[in-house]
Amino acid sequence: MYTPLYIKTDYSLLSSLIKIDNLIKKLKDKNITSCAIVDDNLFGTMEFIKKLEKENIKPIIGLDVPFKENNILLYAKSYKGYKNLIKIETIKQEQEITLDLLKKYHEDIIVICFTKLIYDELKDIFNDIYTGVSNISEEKNVTYTKNVIYINKTLYLEKYEYKYLPYVFMIKDGKTISDGINFVYQDNYLKNYDEVSNIASINAINNTLKISDMCNVSFPKELYMPKFDLNIDSKSYLIELANKGLKKRLNNEVSDIYQNRLNYELKVIIDMHFEDYFLVVYDFIRYAKTNDILVGPGRGSAAGSLVCYCLGITEVDPIKYNLLFERFLNKDRITLPDIDTDFPDDKRDDVISYVKEKYGEKNVSGIITFGTLKAKQALRDVGRVLNINLKDIDYICKSINLNESLKDFKRRNREVANFIDSDEKLKMMYEIATLIEENKRHTSIHAAGIVISREKLDEVVPIIKSDDIYLTEYSMEYLEELGLIKMDFLGIKNLSIIKNIIDEVKMVLNIDIDFNKIPLDDKKTYELFKRGETTGVFQFESEGMKRFLVDLEPNCFNDISSAIALYRPGPASNIPLFVKRKKGYEKTSYIVPAMEDILKETYGIIVYQEQIMQIATTLASYTLSEADLLRRAMGKKKYEILKKEEDKFINNCIKNGYSYEIAKQVYDLILAFANYGFNKSHSVAYSLVAYKMCYLKAHFPKFFYSNLLEGVIGSEVKTLDYIKELKRLGIKVLPPDINKSYETKYRVVDEGIIMPLSSIRNVGGVIAHYIIVERKNGLYKDIFDFLTRFYKKTNNRKVVESLIYAHAFSSFYNTKTLLENYEELDNYATLSSDLGEVEKPNIKLFNENYDEALEHEKEVFGFYLTSHKTEKYKLQYQGIVNLNEVQNFLNKKINIIISVDKIKEVNTKNNEVMAFINGSDNTGYISITAFPKNYEEVKNIGIKKYDILMVNGRVEKRYDEYNIILERLRKLN
Repeated sequence: MYTPLYIKTDYSLLSSLIKIDNLIKKLKDKNITSCAIVDDNLFGTMEFIKKLEKENIKPIIGLDVPFKENNILLYAKSYKGYKNLIKIETIKQEQEITLDLLKKYHEDIIVICFTKLIYDELKDIFNDIYTGVSNISEEKNVTYTKNVIYINKTLYLEKYEYKYLPYVFMIKDGKTISDGINFVYQDNYLKNYDEVSNIASINAINNTLKISDMCNVSFPKELYMPKFDLNIDSKSYLIELANKGLKKRLNNEVSDIYQNRLNYELKVIIDMHFEDYFLVVYDFIRYAKTNDILVGPGRGSAAGSLVCYCLGITEVDPIKYNLLFERFLNKDRITLPDIDTDFPDDKRDDVISYVKEKYGEKNVSGIITFGTLKAKQALRDVGRVLNINLKDIDYICKSINLNESLKDFKRRNREVANFIDSDEKLKMMYEIATLIEENKRHTSIHAAGIVISREKLDEVVPIIKSDDIYLTEYSMEYLEELGLIKMDFLGIKNLSIIKNIIDEVKMVLNIDIDFNKIPLDDKKTYELFKRGETTGVFQFESEGMKRFLVDLEPNCFNDISSAIALYRPGPASNIPLFVKRKKGYEKTSYIVPAMEDILKETYGIIVYQEQIMQIATTLASYTLSEADLLRRAMGKKKYEILKKEEDKFINNCIKNGYSYEIAKQVYDLILAFANYGFNKSHSVAYSLVAYKMCYLKAHFPKFFYSNLLEGVIGSEVKTLDYIKELKRLGIKVLPPDINKSYETKYRVVDEGIIMPLSSIRNVGGVIAHYIIVERKNGLYKDIFDFLTRFYKKTNNRKVVESLIYAHAFSSFYNTKTLLENYEELDNYATLSSDLGEVEKPNIKLFNENYDEALEHEKEVFGFYLTSHKTEKYKLQYQGIVNLNEVQNFLNKKINIIISVDKIKEVNTKNNEVMAFINGSDNTGYISITAFPKNYEEVKNIGIKKYDILMVNGRVEKRYDEYNIILERLRKLN
């Protein structure tokens, strides 16, 4: 028996082929009962420990550390040794490891070194020190100590896998096979005892077991709850704050219902010793609000807490909406509270900076995540290394489904499999990619998670610096069991949009809007919901949701909340019944009258998890804490618990006077809905954001759309979608103006919304910024003034032409005039920028060519802005269908008028030619399929880009796209 002590896993990013799950299988196959992973970080420590202990294999925590141009291996003997490893790991990222540092953090650590020089330097520091050898020959050369130990750097599991390792290194180093393979590791596989005993001495092998016996790390059960303020009694302060907040919320008219609920919640929180948690959250939310940072009304089950409402953590009154505190926190489910907070995405970092300043830089961290080599990424990385044609890689990758493994894909798609097998290089690429698939590729940062600790984090977990914040080296799932508190600080783009709208309405219209006081009974807002006009509204943007709203015709806030909960896979099957009952087409029924109060707002249908809990308490006398445990068991399908609970539920119902049949029917009903039930607290909180966003859209549409448009600069499709909506609303989107446009923001004016300069192709952020900065010295008086001032910075003709095409100078001259006089203008600007004031040339005036101007618009915006080339033709013909209405004519023949955007000819399997024509009108885009029998007509007419066509054809749907099968066409221009 021996203990492998130098295994590197894929947590040594792109330096090993070993995944921990595969390692465990191989250890069991070889009857190895203990081992160490020694990566160049501690990323994999917790996964390694948890998974090996589950399989009764002893895990040893190790770290590979560079020291004086060599490497030493360090192993933790105890928790104290582990904490010293953490310190060393943190420090080695920021500076070289010195002898003094090792002296400081040497306790309870075993060291293995590989040279006499290093051994001699460290032998007086470490009590347990060994020299590593990989065979007897090396051991014979070690004459300075008897403490030799068998070490074999293990980078892959099977002997043959050595040939794949260089490709992983090349991915890491950004190299290809053209650079040559100059590193080969042929002996770095996991050996069994027989192989080791043939190459190493008994002493060297036994020392591996000795180290295994010495290393025994156990983690203390401790909670590193941050302390809000060391100078106050947190319990008393929380009680005081919450009661003050309750009086403020209720205008000093506090009923027994509210006071009793508050007292109960406070008792639970304090009994569980979570008072500081609530104060910490209260504090950073108070910071945000006092610094004009919009905070979301709440999210998740925390919205069910009256304490949160009283502290200003949430803006949801849980009693008004019948929300349950036990869904969030209860004494029978000992878990940490989980309060997640939404901030505008451009202000999230401000709040995190405050928290770091208050609690300490090393007491606050983000959380590491790991990007893995998914199927497509593995193929692309290996393909690049092998210099494989990108078109071949694209062809293969486009056929792979999301989350499909490479093994499964090749079995499923025989056509692509045959393509791969027909080429040795492609086969090699696929073979390597399959082996390294799912290996760790890079680190990243959890999008929301922030850890706040009472102790400095490098006393508890290894941390790594990323930009201006530390990250825990362990991923999220291991932090709670180590006693660390995670909170989600979510950056929400929609909150940024809302805040910008509110600020701009104040600035332009001098109207103050308090987001938290927007009325929830506004008719204009509900009209938008009823018509499904919710483009840009949080949670309500999808076409399916819009159709649901049209059917539902919501007229109260509960309907909005129910819509969010229902429009998900699974619950969506109840939408038709929900709509019928709401509209009275079907009678709402309840199994027993006692369920009516619980299910009335959702028309007898279980929509929320809280309703399951309420049914259990009302019919079966569960406490709310017990009901939450039942809800959790149902959601996770824990059948052994569910069977026991079924007996309890039914027996309790019978004790309360219900028949066995009724009790069984109710239990089966809530069991059926348990997987579908949504967290009502979360639904209500997010419905508030959605409703209030829709309110802003209803009352301030120009400001609403100007901010939506800003968010999609660079996306021509989304920009055009919003512009079409604005046209329908009668709101003009005006071209950029050299004297009125902002740099990146759309500007609201009386006439409509002016586009920013950065929305013009070829202008770019740098040039737009220069134009705006220069404009602060005075508006541009005319085209001559602009060019003179602009040429001081650059004389980029492409930029000036793009500004002309975008109508940015329309207050001076039209597009045609500027283009025809461009040479004279260019000469003037060049001379005046060199010589100072020179005589202005005479400008010859030209009438605008509107078709030509439209094409220029499309060139710089990606779409027609002021008009569309098809509009004047549509006026000449009857029965023309707009492209945004095509879906209403499925399997019917229609006439449309389009401007040609693209033509693509392809050969069929029978070697005939067909074509795809992509076109647009002022309402949308369409693809037209011309099969071989119609292709001759296309060819004879001689269609080219920008031609205007009248097309007759049949509407079909393929996947989610509507297209037209060509019957006849005619060129109109």
